[in-house]
Amino acid sequence: MTIQQTRDVSLATVPVLREADMARYLRAMGRRVVEHRGRQWEQILPGFYRPVHPLARLSSTEATRPTRACWGFQACLADGDAHRADAAVPAHLIGDLDSIREEALPGSRRAALRKARRRVELVELTGPDLLQQNGYDIYRSYHRRTGYGSLPTPEEYMSSLEHFRDPGHGLVLAGIVNGRLGGYISGHAVDGTAYIREVVVASEVLDTQISIGLTYEFFFACRRSTEVKEVVHGFHTPENAGLCQHKDRLGMTVERVPARVVMPPGIEALMRRSNPGKAYRLTGRQRADRAG
Repeated sequence: MTIQQTRDVSLATVPVLREADMARYLRAMGRRVVEHRGRQWEQILPGFYRPVHPLARLSSTEATRPTRACWGFQACLADGDAHRADAAVPAHLIGDLDSIREEALPGSRRAALRKARRRVELVELTGPDLLQQNGYDIYRSYHRRTGYGSLPTPEEYMSSLEHFRDPGHGLVLAGIVNGRLGGYISGHAVDGTAYIREVVVASEVLDTQISIGLTYEFFFACRRSTEVKEVVHGFHTPENAGLCQHKDRLGMTVERVPARVVMPPGIEALMRRSNPGKAYRLTGRQRADRAG
């Protein structure tokens, strides 16, 4: 059976954008983006900003308040200014892409990848048709299982696919199980850093090792994109031990990238009480840590 708008996953590469390109894409998606000292910043909370390339290593002169109309910001720092850090960004990060060569993987991971390839047809999506047909059902199954984030309405989900062919949308790989979409992974790259955005898999196909297959094929696509030097699979969520263990098994250790975080006195303490996980991901400081 020929599945439309797909191609062989072995041909996939992650398109690499510059910051200005990513900024244009985010603006088209309705996000608030500002330029400051030659860098592009996105509002991620009302009044709080970080670079559109979250792990961009900024100089201390660039890592300053991006707009007067903000109460805080977070920015990673370049190696030469790391001594000025007052915080850290805790990210699941692979900085050595040679470590994810297929032949270098531990035996258990190679076995899981082989199982995925036997039971799942892994492809690159070149258009939104499959997601328009079955993507929302997959997302609803994933959300029911994980409870992660908020479940969009069908209309919101379809609207998110309108920019599918924009380079800022990045790469989407899919797993076809018995002729039907079983899951997908999406991500993009800015300068030398690739970001996995989401891995969405229906509960009924988890035993096929589809998640392992999709994730490693994304890694391999990053290796084929010669500009990509590191891959990020989200920020550390110690409150979700199972997810952390899964990422650790994939070889994505937690790295604390030196950063500068500015916010009014008392806001961090208030955030720790209301949402300690979010406070930790903004500052790299857990409750027992000492500030600074």
